[in-house]
Amino acid sequence: MKHIEVILLVFAYTILVITIFVELICYKKKLEKWETIALTFSLLLLIVSLTYSSFFEKTYPNEVISVFTLLSMILVALTTPLNVMAERKHKINSFWKKFLIVSSIILFTVTCIAFYINTLDYIEYIVTAFLAISVILSMILIRVTKPKQSIKHKEKLERIFAIIFLVIIPVSILSNYVFIKTGYNLKIGFTLPLVFILLAGNKLIDDLQRLSLFKPSSENKEQHFKNYSITKREKEVALLLIEGKAYKQISEQLYISIPTVKTHTSTIYKKCNVKNRTELAALILN
Repeated sequence: MKHIEVILLVFAYTILVITIFVELICYKKKLEKWETIALTFSLLLLIVSLTYSSFFEKTYPNEVISVFTLLSMILVALTTPLNVMAERKHKINSFWKKFLIVSSIILFTVTCIAFYINTLDYIEYIVTAFLAISVILSMILIRVTKPKQSIKHKEKLERIFAIIFLVIIPVSILSNYVFIKTGYNLKIGFTLPLVFILLAGNKLIDDLQRLSLFKPSSENKEQHFKNYSITKREKEVALLLIEGKAYKQISEQLYISIPTVKTHTSTIYKKCNVKNRTELAALILN
């Protein structure tokens, strides 16, 4: 059974690392938020600390492993609600976001101090409660709010993963119980690795979908021009209009008369169903 645990852990590590890598690509393309990357990274730190505490307890002192785990839990408790607030439509005052960040920093500092004065046992309860409250409030926020437009497509995917959670997690917990009863000494069990795999897998599929639909702005412009049957000359005029050029400047740059520029402009506005260059820019660029 230890081999199954190791396989699940390796798979969890792999999918978390791949997810972070894909999230960074999406972030560079402005398709992802930093809060999501921070949450995934904190989950990776947490599973690393849990692995060391379970498999390598003789390599490092227990206190070192414990403080690493507690600090990782604080990061997860911080990034989970930050990620939810970044993805949902809500009216939560910015004060509470600042309060969460300050509370996490204070708890982070207190945990480090407790490590040096050998009082981590007392801090464990506080950190665990902090994480539990953070996750519960985040889940409540998800239930009572709607997703922002940028992640609205995830609702169906998340419902599917919720069903998978409801099936796999109870089965894994039952499997842990059965194997422990039969005499197997499980280090971590199957539940935690499966939770990390499902969380990272959900995010990875979403980001891969975003990347598959992503087109550079230049490609989007060309597609808009094709959609509205804009001719080559009209496209040249339209791009200069979007840049804010005056009719005289367009006339001089394209070597056409001002009345011709006005005619092209009128035709472009009519084809695109816009009234001015501001609306044209919003249509073409977005």
